[in-house]
Amino acid sequence: MTDYSTLMPGDAIVALRTLPRRVNAALGSVDEVTEGRAHQLGADGVSAVEAILGASATLAVLEKGLSDVSILDDAPLHPAVTNRRLRSIELSTSEPTEAVLEQFTERVTALADLADSIKGNDWSRTGVVADSRVSALDLLREAVEVGVDALAQVERIIASLR
Repeated sequence: MTDYSTLMPGDAIVALRTLPRRVNAALGSVDEVTEGRAHQLGADGVSAVEAILGASATLAVLEKGLSDVSILDDAPLHPAVTNRRLRSIELSTSEPTEAVLEQFTERVTALADLADSIKGNDWSRTGVVADSRVSALDLLREAVEVGVDALAQVERIIASLR
């Protein structure tokens, strides 16, 4: 397991911006064969498309939290920003892989753009979840971890189906 606790904003933004390309590469060029493979369940009962959709949904929650923290003092945050169990989402695998990849790319790009707009001491601004404080930088680091974990999951799923 990678430790993201020392990841700095610039490196995190670069990591986010590379995720769409890396996820696309993990899936391979989408044709009829890879389209079917992307929707096929892997050993853990999740398809590559579902892994990408789940990451996109989680990144949306983290992006909202980061946006709120960047403009509001002590912004109230959704509990899912710190509690992974609350991130369970019913997923549909009927969307074409290209549409799911486009959605993921848009989400990651929007999050990276938002992060790029935050400067200096604003990274230490915090939001509140229950009785805990979460910094803007913590939210960004969590977003990178979610994206990298999704990439690793997609790679495992696709490798297991070959």
